[in-house]
Amino acid sequence: MMMSFENKNVRKTRRTGSAITVILSTTVMAGLLVASHQSAHAAQEGAKTVSDGVYSADQAKRGQATYNQVCSNCHQMDLSGSDQAPSLAGGDFLDRWDAQSVFDLVERVRTTMPADSVGSLNTQTATDIVTYLLQANNFPAGQEELKSDRGGLRNVMIKKK
Repeated sequence: MMMSFENKNVRKTRRTGSAITVILSTTVMAGLLVASHQSAHAAQEGAKTVSDGVYSADQAKRGQATYNQVCSNCHQMDLSGSDQAPSLAGGDFLDRWDAQSVFDLVERVRTTMPADSVGSLNTQTATDIVTYLLQANNFPAGQEELKSDRGGLRNVMIKKK
């Protein structure tokens, strides 16, 4: 008989332990969901768009100088593109990049351009070129330069006007 009393206690302990595990797991999951939602909401509130003056005029000027040297052979001086390279100004460009982050565009420039020397541009140079593209697409300059750090670039969204 002693055996059955011990078995009942063991079963009761297992059920209690399982219940505690389920409660703790549920609490942790709920906490993660709340934190994830708050983080996403904060990111949306903290996100800027290219219409917010996120680069400086001097930075765009540097970007233009580099663009003229490195990019204009394929994309043309007026950014109109060619048979081998897309336009970097106007509706087609904005349609292609709408709702993407500036980081996405900087990374595209940095990792795929120029075609004859892929990967030769560092992140700062690619960022400067992108600020020139923003200026050419009539997005306003601000007082501060667009920093080339990933976090900052990811928080700036390209939005058509």
